[in-house]
Amino acid sequence: MTQDVEMNNQQHALSYPLSSTAPSVRAYARELRRIVRAIRWTIQLRRKLKASVLSAFLNYVLVPGSELHSRLYSYLPEARRLLFRDDRCDISANSLPELEIYCCLLILIFLIHQKRYSEAKACSSASIARLKNLNRRTVDVLASRLYFYYSLSYELTGDLAEIRGNLLALHRTATLHLTSWDRKHFSICY
Repeated sequence: MTQDVEMNNQQHALSYPLSSTAPSVRAYARELRRIVRAIRWTIQLRRKLKASVLSAFLNYVLVPGSELHSRLYSYLPEARRLLFRDDRCDISANSLPELEIYCCLLILIFLIHQKRYSEAKACSSASIARLKNLNRRTVDVLASRLYFYYSLSYELTGDLAEIRGNLLALHRTATLHLTSWDRKHFSICY
């Protein structure tokens, strides 16, 4: 009788091949490693961020004239903006969500470092609203850093009580999605 059970378990295990999901798991892990590496470099270089560098980066990564480009570009000081025209191939009107969130994160770090807390608060609120529309697991690592700076910008302006309910809702969502990155940052935020 136990032999029949063992055979059934073996047949059940063979009916679901792992090779069909393995490439997507490997691709996700590769993307996650790249994003974590980018965040690690960003944290090391955050004191060296300048408006001219951020302006060139925004012009290179985002489509000039798009809503996100103009909103993020408005946070940079007027005197430091670069009018950068690029003659490279046309990129699509929809850039990657990971790049968009990364640009928001860079601008937010720049604003906090420049002690422009009210603008950082507005930028972080708009970035979180944009982030809520995305449902991609590759954005989770970037989102966790963005949530941290979101709460920091509100804390520096003395308005942390305003977003406590929002942070608790985000923590609940991260717990349901089993996202360890977000849960770790939410436990620090409040």
